[in-house]
Amino acid sequence: MKKRGILCLVLLLTTMSYGQLAKIVDKDGYVNVRKSGQIGSPINGRLNTGEIVFLFEVDESSPNWSIIETGIRNEISGYVHNSRLKMLDTYTQIPLVSSLNDELKYSGSNITITISMGAFNYSKNKSKFSKHKGTNFIWAYNGQEMRGTDGTEPTKQYTSIKVKQKGVDIVVPTKAFENMFQPSDAEYTACYYDKSDDTIYITANNSDGAGSYIVIWIFKGGKYIYNDVYIPF
Repeated sequence: MKKRGILCLVLLLTTMSYGQLAKIVDKDGYVNVRKSGQIGSPINGRLNTGEIVFLFEVDESSPNWSIIETGIRNEISGYVHNSRLKMLDTYTQIPLVSSLNDELKYSGSNITITISMGAFNYSKNKSKFSKHKGTNFIWAYNGQEMRGTDGTEPTKQYTSIKVKQKGVDIVVPTKAFENMFQPSDAEYTACYYDKSDDTIYITANNSDGAGSYIVIWIFKGGKYIYNDVYIPF
């Protein structure tokens, strides 16, 4: 019996990939985020089933638990039991079918996703940026905190994100991506589909170096729901 328990633990740990995104899955509809990797540890916060978190690492002293952090929407960090986490890359991957001239196209599971990128003209859009008071560090674009640089002028942008499911276009508002600068190519972009709750995920790991960030766009039931940003350090 003891050997079986050790084997199960090893199998569980090998499925956890740190430095990646995972989905909260709990039949009770929520999970507690704890201060340490113990059942009786104080609770830092609560996350609903379906929330996406970033996995930092396993605590060697509590190997059944992972250290997680939410995106900027919630800003909760702490420990979650591994049994309540499902790696995002274990869902159905929507394959990349073409990558040409800064356009990525994915297709599968009756879903088509087209992500277009292009050069960004800072001089032309300078009036849309805000700087930290008393500094030259740029921090916001059109009222949203900008991502992709450490306060310097961005040089590349998303120009559009188009999603079609079962032949129906899903509207993706410009506000969902216009402040996400320095987008990466296909190597650091992925699309997944969770058939169980009809949810599409688009993820990208972007940066110009110091401004590294991970962004996720979530679509459910044929509608755009929200995006979230994770800072992987």
